[in-house]
Amino acid sequence: MKTKLEHNFKTKAHDLPALFKGVTKFATFISRLEKQSNLDPDNYDPFQYRGDGFELFVELFLMLHPNDSRVGVYDYHPVQENDNGVDGIGKNINMEKCVVQIKYRADALSELTANQDHLSNMITDGMMAHQVIADDKNHKNYRHFVFTSATGLHFYTDQEMFKSRVRCVGYQDFRSLLDFNYVFWNRAYEIVSNL
Repeated sequence: MKTKLEHNFKTKAHDLPALFKGVTKFATFISRLEKQSNLDPDNYDPFQYRGDGFELFVELFLMLHPNDSRVGVYDYHPVQENDNGVDGIGKNINMEKCVVQIKYRADALSELTANQDHLSNMITDGMMAHQVIADDKNHKNYRHFVFTSATGLHFYTDQEMFKSRVRCVGYQDFRSLLDFNYVFWNRAYEIVSNL
């Protein structure tokens, strides 16, 4: 099981432990990430800061949920070079290689679309660079995952374009799994404090 964070945000964050200290709700973490992103906009683009911070958060989330079938990804490793649509790779619950895309959105009510949010790049890059294709026989055997602070995928993107073969974990999913999950937040704070 993975025990160390790899995303380079761990060395670039203004104050990584402050993002997690005393947090018990997903919305609180998002609020703190937003505030930190505006501390030094001349040296770290606020949009990039939020995206990178959320990518590290998802890595930490997956590291602390390795056996949770509601999530479906374990042995996750971020892709930090040649990011053409895949933010990370891992294994799904059937122990097959899978790809992950992470999308931070300030508006928790927004929905992601394939074109506007470049989600199709995950499918293309997953196939071309990582040899991951959708399972034609079992539609619930997900090999493509999206983690987002938005609501989730727009229905057309999900059902028509991706044929319901992309698993999305969105804002409400994070709230359901993490709000008042003291074990998760305490462990997350402990991990980032010891980097």
